[in-house]
Amino acid sequence: MRYRWKLLILLLTISLIPILVLRIFGVRNVHLLAENLVSEARAHLIADAENRLRFLVDSYSAWILAGREHFETALMFQAREVEHCLAADVPLPPEVYFAEDFNEGRDLPHDTTLSPNHFRTRSDGTFDLLKISYYTQVFKLAPGVEREAVDADIARLSAMTPVYKSLYKRFQSFSSWHYTSLENGLHSAYPGHNGIPRRLDARTRPWYTAAFEKMVPWSDPYVDPETRRIVIAVTMHVKRPNGKIAGVTALVLPISHLLERRLLVQNISPETESFMIYLDTKPADGKRGAHIFAHEEHMDLVHRHWKALIGSEWLTSSDEVQFQAMINDFEIGKNNTRRMPYQDRDSLWAYGAILHNLGFFVLITPYEEILKPALQAEESLHDLIDNLVALARYAMFGAVILVVVLAFAFSRTVTKPIEALAAGARRLAKGDFDARTEIRSRDELGALGKMFNSLGPQLKEHYRMSQSLALAREVEQSLLPRTDPKVEGLDIAGKSIYCDETGGDYYDYLYRGEHEQGKIGIVVGDVSGHGIESALLMTTVRAFLRQRSSMSGSIAGIVSDVNQELSRDVEESGRFMTLFYGEIDTKEKIIRWVRAGHDPGILYDSSTESFDELAGGGLPLGVFKDSEYKELQREIRPGQIIVIGTDGIWEAHNPKGESFGKDALLKIIRTHANEPAKEIIGAVIDAIENFRSSLAQEDDVTLVVIKVEH
Repeated sequence: MRYRWKLLILLLTISLIPILVLRIFGVRNVHLLAENLVSEARAHLIADAENRLRFLVDSYSAWILAGREHFETALMFQAREVEHCLAADVPLPPEVYFAEDFNEGRDLPHDTTLSPNHFRTRSDGTFDLLKISYYTQVFKLAPGVEREAVDADIARLSAMTPVYKSLYKRFQSFSSWHYTSLENGLHSAYPGHNGIPRRLDARTRPWYTAAFEKMVPWSDPYVDPETRRIVIAVTMHVKRPNGKIAGVTALVLPISHLLERRLLVQNISPETESFMIYLDTKPADGKRGAHIFAHEEHMDLVHRHWKALIGSEWLTSSDEVQFQAMINDFEIGKNNTRRMPYQDRDSLWAYGAILHNLGFFVLITPYEEILKPALQAEESLHDLIDNLVALARYAMFGAVILVVVLAFAFSRTVTKPIEALAAGARRLAKGDFDARTEIRSRDELGALGKMFNSLGPQLKEHYRMSQSLALAREVEQSLLPRTDPKVEGLDIAGKSIYCDETGGDYYDYLYRGEHEQGKIGIVVGDVSGHGIESALLMTTVRAFLRQRSSMSGSIAGIVSDVNQELSRDVEESGRFMTLFYGEIDTKEKIIRWVRAGHDPGILYDSSTESFDELAGGGLPLGVFKDSEYKELQREIRPGQIIVIGTDGIWEAHNPKGESFGKDALLKIIRTHANEPAKEIIGAVIDAIENFRSSLAQEDDVTLVVIKVEH
């Protein structure tokens, strides 16, 4: 018997009593259903908003940190070229342009033009476009400095124009100016431009004093004297041939370029406001507060005097408890989300650390924007309930007469939506997230139809998030070595397999530069935990290691310096990373290594068929900033195999709960000792997968094999 006839018989059987029962209890149940649906919708919307904002903040922080490395590398190149120029013989007097030439418009370079990207805002709200020349620099003498005293340096620094031009083309979407200011009062800027104040003495500017006196790479935010924008400078002092500090060279970056909306993730409410803040002490009450130095809205359309300090606007909330908790998070460098009012509107705050002296990136979204779909659904449900109550009141009087007709008709109205829902469910099961049902009834089935129609977009959003995580995995995998190095006398191979979309294992090959010819570094690390946080920490350590290893020094010094930098960010967060740093000198046939909480490396000698460990002590990175690390070394000879891995290998489990163990790893190394390094890794991976059988991978697996051939 079809369901329609069964329903018809049931409705005819229970005609009068159900009407009374529904009249009494139906309204209450519908209200409960509506409240549950709205409550669940609110919970899902809030959780989704928190996840999206947190992911946005974390991604933006990672983007800033990645950009920092590029800016600092460019500045190091610029500083080196400045020092080369200062060390060179004085060339023939070149054609130079001074600030007065640009300001007065006399004998300007042939390419001088008004630039829409370089402007100054007047007090009446209008704009002055600056005159820009990419052909030349512009020189400015500090008050009281005579040209004869600095003529030699003017001639030398004129040779920097091609270098500035090359760097400016690379970073023109982010930087405004390239500066070099000397202690003798000479200041140069590229591109050439007008608007430099007559009384400007670059030696008194905050970016100069910070780099000259404290030797810090990033200045605090300040007002650019030419454009009146809020900017920061990447700075580095330069030296003369005798080793004396000659001055400072810098890249100037407008804060607004770091807050452009095109850099943010889509699907964020237009009501969302973004801020850059730093911790500071309020002069009014002496308490620690969130000092705003950048705000997304019209931050460059405000008239400022070039000597003005950054504005005294503070980020505040009427919820002192939650706001103080956020300040505490700032103190320890913790990324988080919190709910508290902003400008008398209940809001969701998401925040995270960016550059160490740029403070924090804060996003604030009103809760009413987050809950707008749920509020609209709640209003619709209440309207539906009111209609049902009114309809039931009048229907009672005609129920007895019309029960047969209504039962027959109602059976069809019930089964048709069910059939529509079933058809939609089948489409949804096949991956059609645009599946919808046309259920227009004002009852529970209508509400169910609306919920079903909202299910597709939610599943589509979850699918999009999974795609985003897959992209994050692809980006992270791209940070690992794409190919194994080709080193004379060595056969090196490495591989890393993550258990989640993103992982915390890491390996890399480091080349020390011209001062360390014939040496190659092999690094294997394991970040605590899994997921995006571990991946971000791994990326940070990779950047630290690559930057520090390019400089001179022992590998123990490299690991110690990286630990100090990392500890400033994660020392109190509970996050850490174990590390094995090995360096092979192919000329001296020596391996040097440092262990930072990582499992010892394994050394197998095929001539004696014996194993040894590359042991040593040392705490993991990020646990204690003053940790000391000891560098050990030993000779290597042909026929030896060095294996460095993570605990995901020997701690792998099978369905019986047994561990793979190091003995199994040693057996594989001995069995495949005569095969290439890549084949040894393949044998280990195959053995682990066969051992796990049907169990999913629980931890990241990373393995590097080095065979000494001759």
